[in-house]
Amino acid sequence: MDLDAVPEAVPVIRSIVGAHLRLWGVAELTDRVTLGVTELLANAVRHTLTDPHTGARHARLTVTLLPGALNVCVRDHSRVLPQLNSPRLDAEHGRGLRLLAALADGFGCAPAPDGKDVWANFAIPGANTDRSPTATPLHRSTP
Repeated sequence: MDLDAVPEAVPVIRSIVGAHLRLWGVAELTDRVTLGVTELLANAVRHTLTDPHTGARHARLTVTLLPGALNVCVRDHSRVLPQLNSPRLDAEHGRGLRLLAALADGFGCAPAPDGKDVWANFAIPGANTDRSPTATPLHRSTP
């Protein structure tokens, strides 16, 4: 789903993701996944520059049902890769990746031709698979 990464879009996108999880029969992941998506999109909102022609902050959210896991990936147009920080106790920002690490069964980032991908995998409880969700490849287009 291509989107304009603005704060007002995040609740709508959370609802769309939750509906897909229910449709796919993995509703038990809804709370963890939608909070993870919120964090990924918040980073895109905060760190992606606006397009000088349109004023939009372009990003792409991909949600992929894999054998034994669900992958969510946000691609934005910033080439700066996020880093896991240890913010001060009074800092207002800087905890998103730590929260994502606590919610997801695996997460990471990778450069993309037009920016970067930041992704998280969520294991499906009770799924019978030999594949570890942390070893599942990213769902993204190849350069």
